[in-house]
Amino acid sequence: MGYDLERTRFSSGDVVPLTLYWRALEQMGTSYTVFTHLIDEDNRIWGQQDNLPEEGGHPTTRWVKGEVVADRYNISINPDVPPGEYAIEIGLYNAKTGVRLPILDEKGESVDDRVLLRKVWVIAETQQ
Repeated sequence: MGYDLERTRFSSGDVVPLTLYWRALEQMGTSYTVFTHLIDEDNRIWGQQDNLPEEGGHPTTRWVKGEVVADRYNISINPDVPPGEYAIEIGLYNAKTGVRLPILDEKGESVDDRVLLRKVWVIAETQQ
């Protein structure tokens, strides 16, 4: 549904605070895990946090149709990350199978298995 990102400039070792807003379109029989990744242009992961929604406190199997869930993450950036531009990717997957939930377009057709949020920048300490 949307997200909040407090800032877009970080240093290596920082934490990226991210809040995701989900709306349940239907009741779900599967408990999905959320993935949040900080990736470079080659899709290499430089930071991530994966867990059940609301730090495990509100699994998708408990979501009620129409409910809006505010889901907070703190993505720790790898201390070895080189300065540059990175993207935040998010999505849901079944932890038992590893299969990601597809992203559907308006016609209900699968277009991807992740959503790319805005770009962020990792800068050298002296530039912050």
